[in-house]
Formats: sequence, structure tokens, C-alpha cells
Amino acid sequence: MDLKLTEFLAIYGAALSSFVFLWNILKSRRKVAVKLIYGLEGEEDNIKTGVYVFIQNPSAQVVHISGLSILHLWRKTNILKVIWESIKHRRWFSTYGWVHSSLSLYKVDDGCPISIEPGHSHKVLIPDDVLNEMLEDSVSREIMASVQDQLWNETCSKPFEVQELSNSKNEST
Repeated sequence: MDLKLTEFLAIYGAALSSFVFLWNILKSRRKVAVKLIYGLEGEEDNIKTGVYVFIQNPSAQVVHISGLSILHLWRKTNILKVIWESIKHRRWFSTYGWVHSSLSLYKVDDGCPISIEPGHSHKVLIPDDVLNEMLEDSVSREIMASVQDQLWNETCSKPFEVQELSNSKNEST
């Protein structure tokens, strides 16, 4: 097979333009990242500890977030039950067995609805006492954060293990 220079350049141009087209499609989609990390905030005499929820916008468009909820494991499940329920209801349940809890039930301000500019993030602290109240009836100490945009697209964080901390004020020696 003998390719002339013009044929080689035509193939190169077609491949390059296809790659750029796919790259632009991927870059133009809205993306939301949700991360959980343990932290603290406040002054010396009034420090609150808990889990921070970071909602990040790595895309090139503004993301409009309408709600934030915390999920905790209500019951243990197995993959066969998830597959059965998914077939039965004709949709994939990635959070089967998890309960959604609105932060407004625990009087925690999540700042939603909010518009997050490209390259920016929004953070919410969930205090330890709220987490302990939420996880009181859970089968494990794992939580996830779920963010919903205004088109009802849901993005969940990875599961985060909340450590049970002992309060040094309540312990006596």
C-alpha cells in the first residue's frame, strides 16, 4: 500500500479533527465532584468538629446545585438484591439500602440553592453531634453525600467512615 503525502495528510487531518471534536464534547459537559473530609472550624474557645462536604465544579460551565443530602446505611444488602430491585423497577439503584437525610431536619444550613462558578467549590460542615444523631439507627458508621442539580441529576461521594470520637469532657479519671 503506497500512500502519497496528500493521502497521509488527509488521514492525519481527519484523525486530529475527530480527536478535537471528542475532546470538546467532553470538556463542554457539566461535572460535579463531591468529597467528604473530617475537619474543624471556629476560634480557640468555640471549635466545632465534623465532616466537611465539598461540592466542586471542575467543568467550564456554572453548575446550579439545588440540594444536598447525607446518606447513611440503613440495612445491609447484597448484589443479587440490588440487581433484582433494579430489574423490578427498571433503573439502577446505586444507593440501595441507603437513607437520604436532609440537613434542614438537623438545622444545618447547606447554602442551597447555589450556583458554583467554574473552578470553584462550596463547603458545608456537618457537626459531630448531628452525625451521631443521624447514625444512631444505622447498621454502620459510613456516610455519603448526595448533590442534586436543578435538572435532577444526582452525584454521590464515595462512602466515608465516620469515626466515633470520645468526648474528653465527659470522661473522668
